[in-house]
Amino acid sequence: MDIESKIIHKFNEIKKLGFVKNNRPGNDGGVGNTFEDYLEVDENNQTEADFENFEVKSKRQFTKSYMSLYTKKPTHPENGDSYMRETFGVYDEEYPNIKVLRTSIYAHRWSLVYKKLNIKLNVDRDAKRIVFCVADLDFNVINEEIYWSFDDIYAGAKKLNDLFVVNAETKTLDGEEYYFYKDALVYIGFKGIDKFIELIEKGKVRYDNRLGIYRTGTKKGSPHNHGGGFRISPKDIHELYNNCIALN
Repeated sequence: MDIESKIIHKFNEIKKLGFVKNNRPGNDGGVGNTFEDYLEVDENNQTEADFENFEVKSKRQFTKSYMSLYTKKPTHPENGDSYMRETFGVYDEEYPNIKVLRTSIYAHRWSLVYKKLNIKLNVDRDAKRIVFCVADLDFNVINEEIYWSFDDIYAGAKKLNDLFVVNAETKTLDGEEYYFYKDALVYIGFKGIDKFIELIEKGKVRYDNRLGIYRTGTKKGSPHNHGGGFRISPKDIHELYNNCIALN
């Protein structure tokens, strides 16, 4: 059985189970984690793909939310996430001694952040880096210290060579969430780093900061880095790949 046939067979096996219980209650990523449990892959945020060289993504039916492609810390400076939090974040209302920074940053336009800064991505092809460009309210640039090298962008994108996006219908019974993995799209043949950079330039791939705070559990009240990363709208994923197979 070739790899494509194997992943199609495995998806159909899981689909035949019908609605399955969320294995990770209280976890925003329950829909994906539960599917990966049935695929028998380890939860990971590493550079390797999840299953048979396919990166696996799961989403709720009808959602138009941007989907994470991969997380990537800045190349420079060291501890760049902490630097961004402390330099550009705002103090949390519930925990006023800790700063948070939640943003969606694009290359084709500025984003107004907390009504005090304008921030965008600048793609510098000469220096081969993507710069986190910060300006004041009058668009005077005040900081360009943070960047990702093209090499690091490429290293993160290696896991995207083939992509498996699963669509889940959800329901709640007796306070428990259940998922039915209804259909999927199998994307084959990643077009490469040049196409990825091009989609960043067009604003179709954006960067999200997710520097928050633990609200529950043993770490409640301490800083939480959810993993800043590059994200894309589901309607644009096909632009990254040569071929797509629909599973219904």
